Amino acid sequence: MAVTHVRGAAPGGRPAPAPSGVVRPPGRPRDTRCDTAIIQATLTELATSGFGGLSMEAVAAAAGVGKGTVYRRWPTKGALVADALATLAEPYEPHDTGSLRDDLVAALNSVRRHSIQTLSGRIMPRLLAEKETHPELFETYRQQVIVPSRERVASVLRRGVAEGELLADLDIDLVTDMLVGPVSYRQYTSGSHEVSGTRIGQIVDTVLGGIRLC
Repeated sequence: MAVTHVRGAAPGGRPAPAPSGVVRPPGRPRDTRCDTAIIQATLTELATSGFGGLSMEAVAAAAGVGKGTVYRRWPTKGALVADALATLAEPYEPHDTGSLRDDLVAALNSVRRHSIQTLSGRIMPRLLAEKETHPELFETYRQQVIVPSRERVASVLRRGVAEGELLADLDIDLVTDMLVGPVSYRQYTSGSHEVSGTRIGQIVDTVLGGIRLC
């Protein structure tokens, strides 16, 4: 009896190999929605429990995925948290109202809001408490959040120097500390009492009184 050959099949009914030079379509693509949910869950858990208290199981449950889904993407907790922290950088539109004082107040208000009202702000004290045991994670956070936050203030000061309103030899880094320091310190040490807009204006006026040319 003649054997009917099915097109696209090898003898014996096995699927025929792909012709040379033909690439088979890839498997099921990775669902980026899972990645987003996992990252968000990681940041929330980090703000609540810190790195030491965070577990891959808790992240998976909060993200609504299986634990295996998390481990296939991130084999260790450290790798997952590092990638999550790397997403914290936020776009920022610099202020240039024509008033050095108003621009500094606006920049410090941004620091204030970021310190308490955002997820990354709530993560800060958790990572700071674990800085000695996990310095690499704090450094990632510093580069993504702290450095850009300071740069917002420093850029206003540099513009003041360039426009002749501030001392030409102004120590930008020191004055940035003098402006940002009181806001951050009070935010993290005064419990639920947020720094007021009035206090921020007082900080700016006090510092400007010592560094302004006129």
